[in-house]
Amino acid sequence: MYRLLVLTTLMLACGGAETPPLAGEFTAAVPMADQTPIPYPPALFAEGVEGEVMLYLVVDSSGAVVRDSVRIASSSGHQDFDAAAIVAAPTLRFTPARRGDTAVTAAIQVPIRFILPDSVKTPETP
Repeated sequence: MYRLLVLTTLMLACGGAETPPLAGEFTAAVPMADQTPIPYPPALFAEGVEGEVMLYLVVDSSGAVVRDSVRIASSSGHQDFDAAAIVAAPTLRFTPARRGDTAVTAAIQVPIRFILPDSVKTPETP
């Protein structure tokens, strides 16, 4: 049960119908929906601790994380969460950034959220 789905959401919602990008218009990379679950650190799971790590990484034109590009932009305050996010980051997949119609390599910040399922939250857990 230590392998919980960790939400990797980004700001994406733009109301209305999709329009094709203008020539040269930049569109940021977006995480793919069906990601491999990131393992929840066992000690923090047992303690009922939740957290969020903001990662800085570079996504190549195929949607893969560029090797050795992963950095912590904002720590969760828990070394185990930070380490789990860094270890799992290379396995994340993205729809690549685009400049116009062309897929390009680009940097992105991605929140990695470690959220306990409601079934294990205690009344003290927010």
